[in-house]
Amino acid sequence: MIAIRNLSTRRIGTAVFKKLYSKIFGEKFELSLVIAGAKLMRDLNKKYRGEDKTANTLSFLLLRGRRGEIFLNSLERNLPRLFVHSALHLLGFDHKTKKRARLMERKELIILQSQ
Repeated sequence: MIAIRNLSTRRIGTAVFKKLYSKIFGEKFELSLVIAGAKLMRDLNKKYRGEDKTANTLSFLLLRGRRGEIFLNSLERNLPRLFVHSALHLLGFDHKTKKRARLMERKELIILQSQ
């Protein structure tokens, strides 16, 4: 199940996120997607990552393999790509090395091209 909340003033369609959610997680993962303004994204980034700058996306795994939360900055251009990127983080992908970054980027492209 995916729950979507738009806390920003920008109107954003949700159909693409629901479709991507189904493709990535299959229905077995509880996901909360929050579309937020720049101030909240900066506050969360500072609180949880120690970085005093506005994040484009943040993801939090709340219950391993079963529940997570994604925050997207409403001011960013390609929200579906950022959604996929964050979803992959929830599934354990990262970009800590060049090899792992390439793997994650390939997976992102495969998902986005198949929609």
